[in-house]
Amino acid sequence: MKREFFRRVRALWKEEKGSQLIEFILVFPLVWLLIVFSFDQFSILYNKQKALAAAYEAGRIAAVQPNYGLASYHAQERGKKELRQAIGLTEGSIQLYIREGSWRKGNHVQTEASVSFTLLATGSRYQITESYFMMIENAEEKR
Repeated sequence: MKREFFRRVRALWKEEKGSQLIEFILVFPLVWLLIVFSFDQFSILYNKQKALAAAYEAGRIAAVQPNYGLASYHAQERGKKELRQAIGLTEGSIQLYIREGSWRKGNHVQTEASVSFTLLATGSRYQITESYFMMIENAEEKR
């Protein structure tokens, strides 16, 4: 009886019918995970680049404004326009900080862009913050 059982198992083992289907069933989940996590990595890198571009654009437009009010307004508009291109965006913000005192020509301004989005594979929320420093170029002279 035992010998018959092992003979049948060996015969089934040597049989190649359905082997491609079994290989596909075993390999497909691994390939699928690789593809999904590749999308996650791509979206992280792309959104990181968009956050940096938004910080740069906001800083660039702010640095040439005559006063802080206009600089803040135009930085928000230009930065948010860039952030709208992010993948899976759930929240985006632009902040403007004056370094070294007041809005004066020669001082520096820092813009900070934050973007939050949901990852495809895990469904978790991911946040990226990038900043950019620029010198104020066109401030009004106070008399």
